[in-house]
Amino acid sequence: MGNSNHQIKVNKNEFIWNTQEGELTFDGAPALLFWDSAIELFLNTIEEISGSDVSKTVYEVTGFRMGHLVSSYYEGRTDVVELLSEYSDIYKSAGWGIFEIHEYSHEDKRAVVRIRNSWEHRIFKMAGKNKAGVLLPSHWAGIFSGLFKQDMWYKMVKSQQEGHEYDEIEIFPSSVTISQNIHELARKKEQESIMELEKMVEERTEELNSLVQELSSPVIPVLNGILVIPLIGKYNEERLSQMVEKALVEITRLKAKYLLIDLTGIKHVDAYTIHGIQKLIQSVRLIGGQCFIVGVSSELSIQILSSNVNLEGIQSFSSLQQGVEYAIQQNGYELVKKN
Repeated sequence: MGNSNHQIKVNKNEFIWNTQEGELTFDGAPALLFWDSAIELFLNTIEEISGSDVSKTVYEVTGFRMGHLVSSYYEGRTDVVELLSEYSDIYKSAGWGIFEIHEYSHEDKRAVVRIRNSWEHRIFKMAGKNKAGVLLPSHWAGIFSGLFKQDMWYKMVKSQQEGHEYDEIEIFPSSVTISQNIHELARKKEQESIMELEKMVEERTEELNSLVQELSSPVIPVLNGILVIPLIGKYNEERLSQMVEKALVEITRLKAKYLLIDLTGIKHVDAYTIHGIQKLIQSVRLIGGQCFIVGVSSELSIQILSSNVNLEGIQSFSSLQQGVEYAIQQNGYELVKKN
């Protein structure tokens, strides 16, 4: 079997391919090769799934941590200027583009990096995106955070997407940290989720309120001139107003004489609801109609009497059937059983 190792040196960087094991090492460390189009697909997939805001933070976090990892490989080196020059050669040999340390001050903890023809720029240009990348700028922030032993961040000063010859990135000490970015993103997404849930609850509440209004106290024609309005559940000011309005509209529209207020569906009645019933009866009387109360149980009658609301003179019946029969008689008709 022939030699399975293939070795090549680019500048000071060594690449070794072990074709038998399918492995590539770059300066002694395991490495991978990707086409720009494959990386583009990977980044686009992240953005498609996560959205632009989330993906931006993902790229920055990834770039920063990669940079911090790179700086850890050279822990203890004091010749920082030489080390930064080596970084530039490494990235150039790996196809990452041309990196130049334009300015550097260890005392001020500041640096300016110029990047030309980076893989991130090539991918964005190929995809027709007119925005600057964030992964490589944050990558350099991670490198200098490791070198300076403190939190660093970046600012894009110039961009090739805006027609400049290179991307210029200023690296400086900052209170902004990757953990803070992730936390703020999580809080933002949490807030967005809460707002979305609140909107859903609001929409659902409106739907339910609309449904309650449709089902609440329907006015039902029984016979010519006779209507029934069943009361269900508890009533507040809004429901009572809607009930009175609906009853008056239907009595007028159908030219009805009698309205039967059915309390069969009410187990407990409070003074507020009884006042509402009284208001409904008075309103119907004003337009020439008459009201009867039906479906009054013994428990309900006690509650009504205890409320101190005066319903004297209002005809009431224990069942809807009795009330309907009475209204039929008052309307000039009678029920006759067929032989």
